[in-house]
Amino acid sequence: MRLQPVTIRLGVREWLVRPLTLRQVQEIEPILMSSAAETKGNVAAAMAIVAIALGRDHAEATSSLGDIEATAPEIGAAMATVLRLGGFVETPARGDAGLGEV
Repeated sequence: MRLQPVTIRLGVREWLVRPLTLRQVQEIEPILMSSAAETKGNVAAAMAIVAIALGRDHAEATSSLGDIEATAPEIGAAMATVLRLGGFVETPARGDAGLGEV
């Protein structure tokens, strides 16, 4: 089944994000590999991954992403949404939208 666009929410901001292109998947992969070696969460890696997803349709948002008032769990949830769009993690059953996703 083809993934549909989803809305990512950080603080009071929302963006519609389409399934990732192969180029975006390639850009995310090294970030995942380097952060996998770390034992704790990495907000910088999550922000980089979300910025890659926003870059195609919301380029203006990538430069101000660090200035958005949001929590670490929100950026983590937004990253998880992006990883689902890229096929890195399994898509949950319909109706299981979580934090950071509409």
